[in-house]
Amino acid sequence: MTTAMAADGRASYLWPLRLFLGVTFTYAGLQKLANPDYLNAHSVTSVQRTILSLRHSSPIGPLLGLSAHAPIVVGVLIALGELAVGFATLLGLWVRVAAAGGMLLALTFFLTVSFHTRPYYYGSDIVFVFAWSVPLLAGRWPAPTLDGWVAQRAKTSPDPQRRALVLGSASALALAGGVGALAGLTAGIGRALHRSAPSAGGVTAAPPAAAPAASSPPPSSTPATPTSAPPGRLIASVAHLPPGQALRFQDAVGDPAWLVHEQDGRFRAFSAVCTHAGCTVDISGGEFVCPCHGGSYDIRTGAVTGGPPPRSLPALPVRVVDGGVRLV
Repeated sequence: MTTAMAADGRASYLWPLRLFLGVTFTYAGLQKLANPDYLNAHSVTSVQRTILSLRHSSPIGPLLGLSAHAPIVVGVLIALGELAVGFATLLGLWVRVAAAGGMLLALTFFLTVSFHTRPYYYGSDIVFVFAWSVPLLAGRWPAPTLDGWVAQRAKTSPDPQRRALVLGSASALALAGGVGALAGLTAGIGRALHRSAPSAGGVTAAPPAAAPAASSPPPSSTPATPTSAPPGRLIASVAHLPPGQALRFQDAVGDPAWLVHEQDGRFRAFSAVCTHAGCTVDISGGEFVCPCHGGSYDIRTGAVTGGPPPRSLPALPVRVVDGGVRLV
């Protein structure tokens, strides 16, 4: 009894890790299920596009090639796996099984999404791999846990091992049912909110439009008064880019860039070259998103909001002059 109490006392130091892993994996699963773009093949952030973009650069490329034949099934299994691992960790059920599942998911993400992150410590997935090794080796979380409750109930049975197996299996089935119900509810709510609410940032990509042609001055017998040329290069007419839209253009050296007309009327421009691996970013869900490795950037500031990019998108100087937005 004293030994068990001492072990529980030592295990109490694992509470921060248990809560972090449980909450993080639960949130990751719910976030995927609530995001309609996750399973939308037309979105640059979808699991389909992610699998296709990584299969030639990942060390498990052949497995990704197989996954590409059923990407929706794979995507749903990943989200449900994260949700199940997160809940099992928070409840303290089948600790080693949940830890092995969490480690497998984290290792998969490391070998795909963050494998080329340099230096390696910028990628979080490798940290999760080693974090899951703690409960995998320890085989227990600090009390209270469902495993502890099962063990206590099984002690009073004539066949403790069989009783523990029955109670543990029943708890696992109940957990699976709860995960499935929560997954369906989250997906339904996410899609309902997506239909009724504008995308984050309220900015969408505008169709390419031709630059306004310069009109020729009417013939006159009076010599024209020389005027100073406007600064920089014309990107677009203010009238042709309404607030809430963005336009793709080329910067001064010919690289892709984005011009954003914010809802408050201000114009901002950013390089469209991802700072991670040099891919061209698109706009999806009100963010700049890299289709190669899943990096994302704030559309108002260019700051990194997710994924492996090590720094923000470079801002480009623009000015509004005589009704036109010019790159200066």
